[in-house]
Amino acid sequence: MSSTPFLRALMTAVCKAAVKGDSTTSRVDTAIIQRRLPVLLKYLNSDTEKQLQALYALQALIVKLDQPPSKFARMFFDCLYDEDVISEDAFYKWEVSKDPSELEGKGVALKSVTAFFTWLREAEEESEDN
Repeated sequence: MSSTPFLRALMTAVCKAAVKGDSTTSRVDTAIIQRRLPVLLKYLNSDTEKQLQALYALQALIVKLDQPPSKFARMFFDCLYDEDVISEDAFYKWEVSKDPSELEGKGVALKSVTAFFTWLREAEEESEDN
């Protein structure tokens, strides 16, 4: 149950269920993700590599949804970070990943979460200063 295809299918199913609205008014219903936290946490198990696969699955879902509104990926990233599903390390690994098999939609996804990474770095710097 910790195989890459299983983890990706799980993440895709959870995230897809949280998508509400049509292609122009899409939004993320974070309550749905929160209700499925136990299963996500069980299988991602604080493992950075598994979390990275989950982020690739989210990236692929966004491509499949034909690039929904730009804030869409950010809504997922915020929720997954706030609920401790995906660690900072996994987000950073995804950000710098150059895996040739994971390039589809990467540029658009990265651009839509630029503010997330800016916020993450600023929060990290603040905690280092304290």
